[in-house]
Amino acid sequence: MSGASLEASGERSAAVHSNAGIISTGPGTTFYTAPAVRLPPAQTVAGPRGPYNHNLPRPPNALFVGRDDDLKRLGTALAAQRPLSTQIVVGLGGIGKTSLTLQYAHRHRARYTTVWWITADSRDAITAGLAALTSRLLPDLAAPATTNALAEWAITWFQTHPGWLVVFDNADDPSHLAPVIGQLDTGHHLITSRRTAGWHHLAQPVRLDTLHPDDATELLTRTAGPYATVESRDAAALAAELGHLPLALEQAGAYINNHGISCGAYLERLRRYPARMFATAYAGSTDRRTIARVWRVTLSTIADRDPLAAEILSTLAWLAPDRLPQDLLAGFGDPLAVDDAVALLAGYSMITKMPPHLRVHRLVQAVARTADPADPLRTEEAILAARERAARVLLDGLPEGASIEVPQWARWRSLRPHIEAFTELTPPADDTADVVRLLHALSRFLLDQGHVAQAAACSERALAGGERLLGSDDPDTLTSRNHLGNIYRAAGDLGRAIPLYESTVADRERVLGPDHPDTLSTRNYLANAYRDSGRVTWSIPLYERTLADRERVLGPHHMDTFLSRNNLASGYRDAGDLGRAVPLFEATSADAERVLGDNHPRTLLFRNNLATAYEAAGDLERALPLYERTVADRERQLGGAHPDTLTSRNNLAGALQETGASGLERAVGLYERTLAESELVLGPEHPRTLLVRNNLADALSQSGECERAVATWESVLADSERILGADHPDTLLVRGNLAAGLLERSETGAAGGGEASGGEADRERAVALWESVIGDARRVLGDDHPDTLLARSNLARAHRSIEATESVLADCVRVLGPGHPRTLTTRRDLARAHRAAGALPEAIAVCGRAVRDSTRELGDDHRLTWSMRGELASLRRKLVTMATPYGPGASHRVERTAG
Repeated sequence: MSGASLEASGERSAAVHSNAGIISTGPGTTFYTAPAVRLPPAQTVAGPRGPYNHNLPRPPNALFVGRDDDLKRLGTALAAQRPLSTQIVVGLGGIGKTSLTLQYAHRHRARYTTVWWITADSRDAITAGLAALTSRLLPDLAAPATTNALAEWAITWFQTHPGWLVVFDNADDPSHLAPVIGQLDTGHHLITSRRTAGWHHLAQPVRLDTLHPDDATELLTRTAGPYATVESRDAAALAAELGHLPLALEQAGAYINNHGISCGAYLERLRRYPARMFATAYAGSTDRRTIARVWRVTLSTIADRDPLAAEILSTLAWLAPDRLPQDLLAGFGDPLAVDDAVALLAGYSMITKMPPHLRVHRLVQAVARTADPADPLRTEEAILAARERAARVLLDGLPEGASIEVPQWARWRSLRPHIEAFTELTPPADDTADVVRLLHALSRFLLDQGHVAQAAACSERALAGGERLLGSDDPDTLTSRNHLGNIYRAAGDLGRAIPLYESTVADRERVLGPDHPDTLSTRNYLANAYRDSGRVTWSIPLYERTLADRERVLGPHHMDTFLSRNNLASGYRDAGDLGRAVPLFEATSADAERVLGDNHPRTLLFRNNLATAYEAAGDLERALPLYERTVADRERQLGGAHPDTLTSRNNLAGALQETGASGLERAVGLYERTLAESELVLGPEHPRTLLVRNNLADALSQSGECERAVATWESVLADSERILGADHPDTLLVRGNLAAGLLERSETGAAGGGEASGGEADRERAVALWESVIGDARRVLGDDHPDTLLARSNLARAHRSIEATESVLADCVRVLGPGHPRTLTTRRDLARAHRAAGALPEAIAVCGRAVRDSTRELGDDHRLTWSMRGELASLRRKLVTMATPYGPGASHRVERTAG
């Protein structure tokens, strides 16, 4: 095995990716400064008690009228099926779906152990709503975990605490809800949606109509208040004019109440704006036309009384409607003036205050974003100005600093839905420099959280906007290009990453100069990408040049210089040149301890990498204690479930595997613990979590638990293909490991004389998987990539083909050199192929050369040398029993060290 090195922006490994970077444009830029903690098992955590058993967004509506039949029908339907029942309420915007559901939830809270309200207008919003439960139940423990991890924990909590009600408000897509509802079958689901079709597989929707005329008139008069002049005939006429739409009635009543006028007077004002005026802008949308008319009456008054209030409302129209952090309004000036403006908007029912958040009805937002040449508050120029204000508000609300730190995750989570809503509402052709900055910032956070596809979409749009607005040579544009290259690299798309890095290096050298820190940074990224692509002979000269330049420009003790030395050592290690790799790792670790201190996160990281070099050199006597020390130091400094700690614990488990039977039991236990904590801290779908699952399967296979190993690899492969894509290098790695597991199971079954363990079908499937890996690896990585050579070697071994193994060996010698560990293991595979063919003299000759080469290149004490020497002795004794094909140094083994 060979480890992978610390990148300029974080640790990376074929087995674990640990974001620990300090450069803002790298893949995974989190700088972990706060300890992460382990969440307790969900079934052991009690739910919220008594009056605090809910998160309902506001108190019951004191003006709630009518709907008695609807409430009864809802309660009867939900009570009819236990423990699981799902009901869906559909209808126009502003019809009162949310109000009805909120009223039901408040009236029947005592029936339920927990009542949890989730805004469900997107898949991410549903995830965030579930995560909020974990944050409520574990306020001191949840902050360092990802949203996905918190949501998974919440699902488990619901599964183990029956008798709850979950409200999914304003659901937009049934497919977003189905996976969640499918897992939650011990309580009630109540869904509201403007969408009327597509729900049949969940439940038969109940349509909510406008209020009965009498109820509409009552709602209007009660909202208008006791001091307003109310004529019942005029109230009925006004209610009819407003289409008996509850939202419009409440807003009209709020206006009447504020001004102490009669319903007839309001009706006269409303009729200045007949519905036909809005027919074009709101074609086919009677609810929006109604709200637009009310808007014209109300907003002109609000703007006259407080122009700031109108500015705030038009700005909030471009953000997500729910859970708007009120502190985003700090940029509007004097806090007292902002508070007065918010109070005025709330008094006219244009917004709802839910400290520390605000809520704006979607219909109100839609009207605010729709141009009306006759309305001075909604001219094209006014709407564009509001959109620009929204961009600045979001930019000002972003966490400070070039890196994304764990303590900032909660703030990023709260802003993410609003940035996404804003960018979805803004056509890419209208992107401004502020929008480009927002997209770039969001892409950094998404990449940090492992959402590579979404990060790429944001970054591609940011780059296009930057090139259009600033030009291709602007430093910010070059930063966006570099960042997009990092995203492509994280996605395993080196075919796009490398050309982007190459062009960015050339342009930064031309624009900024060859010695600029940004130029050196991109050159380092390019070297990393070359190494990822298997072109180590290309990466090493680039690493050497970058290191020399950083030492000259930044000094020998600058952090970037340390990183370059570390990466050069990693290049030497991957090239099999351990004679230069180990001393350079040792020097980097020693210098970091002297300059930064024993407990600095970078010092711990370099120490981890030194341990990987010792392991690669077969020196487990030095590697294991260093891993143990690094794990202990990271647990003490960062916490037991911190992502960096998880990386070191994973690497320790990998080294223990190499000790054989003596360390396997502990290795499996460490992998299982690391996996559980990775799922909590990073989320079950994070690429690093997937690779820890892969490593656990490898250890299980080595322990003889073939069935469990194969089952684990099957699930990891399915998830990797879904999350990372079928062509991602990590996916190819897992597919090859599944093939190895199937082959082992087939041989175990054959040895046992039965078919229960797989038999010939497993062998055939293993061969097919390796053939697919070879085809995909050649297309994605190239013929000479080490992973392509590995897959070819494994396929040749499965076929017991001497000719195919000789072909792979020739390519390994040409590409990697005669002394590279992978070349040596391929030579050993050739000896095994001769032995399987009964040609013992040829097998002994090939194995003898492998022993000589391994002794010369790796030393007498390297585990690969021991393994080959044992095989040679076995051949000479003419034993016919084959050594296990998955012993120490086996070619199918996953690279599992990070650093």
